[in-house]
Amino acid sequence: MALIKCPECGKDVSNIAKTCPNCGAPIDTTVRCPKCGSTDTKIISGASKAVSVAMWGVFAANKVMSKYVCNKCKHKF
Repeated sequence: MALIKCPECGKDVSNIAKTCPNCGAPIDTTVRCPKCGSTDTKIISGASKAVSVAMWGVFAANKVMSKYVCNKCKHKF
C-alpha cells in the first residue's frame, strides 16, 4: 500500500481507497501508461513471463520486471 494525495483536500490517502476518508472525494485508481497516458492496459501474466524467459533468457528482463503492458503503445511498466 502506498499513500497518495487526495486531489480535493490534499490529505494522504491509501492508493487502494475508493474515496478520501477526509472529504469523501472519489480517488482515481485506474492504471495509466506512463508513456502515453492510456488507460487501456493489462496485467502481464506469469505464464507469459515464463515463456519469454524460456525463449529469450536474459533478454526478457524488461517483461519479467514489469507488471503491466499498454495495449495502445505496447510500453511495459
